[in-house]
Amino acid sequence: MNATLLERPVIRQAVADISGLMSREIRFVSNLDYTSVPHDPLDDLLLDETSILTAESEVRLFTQMNVAYFHASTGRSELDVDNPDAELARDVAEVLDQADSLRNRLAVVFHKLTVSVAKGFVTARHSLDELVSEGDAVLLRAITLFDPSRGFRFSTYATHALRRRFVRYIGSREHQHTVPVDFREAPPIPDHRRWTLAYERRMEAGVEWLETALYELDPRERYIIRCRFGWGREFEPRTLQDIADELSVSRERVRQLEARAMRKLQLLAESFDD
Repeated sequence: MNATLLERPVIRQAVADISGLMSREIRFVSNLDYTSVPHDPLDDLLLDETSILTAESEVRLFTQMNVAYFHASTGRSELDVDNPDAELARDVAEVLDQADSLRNRLAVVFHKLTVSVAKGFVTARHSLDELVSEGDAVLLRAITLFDPSRGFRFSTYATHALRRRFVRYIGSREHQHTVPVDFREAPPIPDHRRWTLAYERRMEAGVEWLETALYELDPRERYIIRCRFGWGREFEPRTLQDIADELSVSRERVRQLEARAMRKLQLLAESFDD
């Protein structure tokens, strides 16, 4: 049998692999000094669905993921599309696989965050499984876009992205029915407090702005807001009574402090828009 015929599938596969490598979108944050970041094997970290990362471990993981994507992108830019170096292409593919592996392991670790946020949006029409499926896609993108050098936790960034997506998702789905969407019921905010789409859009100005705005509140107000909305890795959404018991005050007092803090944040958001 003609040896050339045997080689053709291998050649076609190699061409397909190179084509896929060249067309693959590779993202990494732009403001890290990749030339000075040392290699970190991360051997001391056990990553599974039960893992709770420290701030330091989180920075290490996201940094190494971005380093791998950076080197994969740099190596790929050196490939000649018409006559690619096979060894270089293999090296690039290997580094890209390492980056994807870190990304996927982070997705496993933070899957519980998707579930936690999604629970606050479950309705008769939208099951937890449906929302988690939608949220996991958002989570994967958030992992890719998150900049570990900015100084805040990934859970803060991802929680904002997930909530924003769920509000939009529920709104777009509800428009298919005769019952209008009620955004007061979408976020996990008891007491029928209004959460309008306009307010949600103001909040979309960015999680960095919100983190800054929270420090315009006094410490007790800030703590109550974080507890009520589960804002930050160490916080889960809690009831007024839970917070009241912890702070040794009445439920009504916590409600008043929350309302006052929300008014401050809304005023800050309006001035930010101006």
